[in-house]
Amino acid sequence: MKITHQKYPEHHLANETERGENLGIDFILSSILGVGAVVIYFLIIDDYEPIPFKIKATAFLIYLAVRFAYYFCFEAIYGRTPGKFQTQTKVVDKHGNKPNLFQLLIRNLVRFISVLSGISDDERAIHDSASNTFVVQDSQLKRIESRQPMIVLFNLLISVFWIYYLTRTAGKSAEETALLIALILTTVYAIVVGFRRIGKKSNLKKYR
Repeated sequence: MKITHQKYPEHHLANETERGENLGIDFILSSILGVGAVVIYFLIIDDYEPIPFKIKATAFLIYLAVRFAYYFCFEAIYGRTPGKFQTQTKVVDKHGNKPNLFQLLIRNLVRFISVLSGISDDERAIHDSASNTFVVQDSQLKRIESRQPMIVLFNLLISVFWIYYLTRTAGKSAEETALLIALILTTVYAIVVGFRRIGKKSNLKKYR
């Protein structure tokens, strides 16, 4: 995405940084809820070893359904997700009003194939265009800090997965090996981000 404010001058579109922050916060929060729902699903069903494809597919659909519900419900009720509360942005239709439920349905279904928006030069993401909606910035909106709780939940989730992996006594399956690789990469990412935040705070103190 490349925001120039020229294609849609009647709308104060959220910039790339704000859209990126929305994506990061909402992806992590919705994924935590989705993974939690999948864990509950596995606790309810019988213990299969190995896990059949049907159960894996069902678990993945549950994950997607929870993430869809997260976005749809927040945007239907508030016009904003927790990420948008952080950045003071909201979803509107072409008239600047709250989108109808059909627009939000299309928007949040298409969201899952909207990953290519990041390399597009258009000023709207694919799910924005498909639903004829806009994400706009409004400094008058109430800001609610959601970044810090998101970071805490993210680190907590990493810790839970590490505990699960390290306490497993049985032989490691291919899925668990993939989990280990994902955990290592995610932990490295969390450490790098943590040091960056510490560095930014140190720099701010120097200039005060």
